Amino acid sequence: MTPEELWASKFAHRFAEERAREEARREQAFLDLPIIIGGEEVRAMTPRDLLLLNGAECPFVCGGADSPEQVALFIWALHVENDGSLGWLNRRRRYKMIRRLAPQNYEELVRACNGYVEEMFQDAPGGGESAKERRPLGTCFLAPLVVNLAVETGWSQHEILGTPLPRLFQYYKAIRAREQGKKFVDSSPSDRLTSEFLEELNKQSA
Repeated sequence: MTPEELWASKFAHRFAEERAREEARREQAFLDLPIIIGGEEVRAMTPRDLLLLNGAECPFVCGGADSPEQVALFIWALHVENDGSLGWLNRRRRYKMIRRLAPQNYEELVRACNGYVEEMFQDAPGGGESAKERRPLGTCFLAPLVVNLAVETGWSQHEILGTPLPRLFQYYKAIRAREQGKKFVDSSPSDRLTSEFLEELNKQSA
């Protein structure tokens, strides 16, 4: 089988579908539309959300074993109804959310949470991480992002930390593309399919 035949028969359709999903996610990042996890409306994750979830050792951003409690914590932290207060009304909203999640299929909820995080990080430097690769974050992850965007845009740290990550990653990618020119390498999840294709091609040649 020639490289062209292998690509057309096994990879071309999957690559086109993944590219289309990536572009849809990039557009959604600028529309501030809610994202659905288990029937619940959540916001796009911001750097501030990421730091709070990392501090809570949430497995969906840090890696590690998941649990029903961690699923509820993750979804509530990003829920559109969560106003961040400790008042009785917000606690009641959280309680109602947990009641709605309780009868749902746990494995599907975990997959939805992992899928959400992969969407948030698809344009991160290096192309993001799969669920198995996640680990606790260091400040070195966010510092270059905040500094570069602050210098480039004049935004305050407060503004940057409250902006959805998918939008920030696209801005940062545009800055790096301009600075690096032809040396810039754009890594997206769909590029993994290209890697799969090259690996299979090498096996056939061996």
